[in-house]
Amino acid sequence: MKIEKLKEDIIHYTFEPRPNRNWSESVTVIINEDKALLIDAGFDFQVEKVLVDLNEQGIKIEKIILTHFHDDHMEGLRVFPKVPIYGSSRFQETLDKWTPKNEHHLFTPTVVIEHPQELTFGKRKLTLIPLPGHSVCGMLVNINDEFLHIVDEIMFSPDGTPMLPSADGNDFKRHLESLDKLRGYNDDFSLIIPSHGPIFSGEKLEEEIGKRYAYMSAIVHSDGNISYEEAIKDCNCTFVHSEWHEGNCQK
Repeated sequence: MKIEKLKEDIIHYTFEPRPNRNWSESVTVIINEDKALLIDAGFDFQVEKVLVDLNEQGIKIEKIILTHFHDDHMEGLRVFPKVPIYGSSRFQETLDKWTPKNEHHLFTPTVVIEHPQELTFGKRKLTLIPLPGHSVCGMLVNINDEFLHIVDEIMFSPDGTPMLPSADGNDFKRHLESLDKLRGYNDDFSLIIPSHGPIFSGEKLEEEIGKRYAYMSAIVHSDGNISYEEAIKDCNCTFVHSEWHEGNCQK
């Protein structure tokens, strides 16, 4: 586990990639004296390490924000104490699709976010912004207009190589719309925090959006038989997990 201090009260935990995976999960923690707010919950075996680190400092978890309801962002709720959970009002659509019904109660948010909503934690003002894209229940987290947590709209391998975009049900039109909205934050933030991969500067946001936008646009405007090489010709990059391309074309 890598521990990176972004500010005195903001810590970013990154976990080693799981076997046969080219990406890693992460959790961002905001500290207010002896209390913590978590952005995402990773897998249970990962965030147990976060719990140990926080407990050693005498810090207790008080709130958790889920950026969306995929297992690599919420499974850690199994080992966390019962605290308020913030999540998109569209959480049920994703739980119905991916999570056994008898486990829905483990991940159901106690505070649902339908429109942008502010949340104050210590000296930090957070704005929770619903953003259907990679997942229909996606949610951006703006931290003091300085850091922007961008859900899974843009993902990288641990070494910073772009990951091939993916979306629930290959809904790339929805994902493209989310990138258009994300463009509105270009240059507004000093640091961009992706859920998968290294943190990067706000100046690179437009460049990284452009790579994914070009790929997904090529698929949306094709007949579904476009080759990977043709789909990335305007991306100025190659992607990790290019083998996913075939599945992306199956609309």
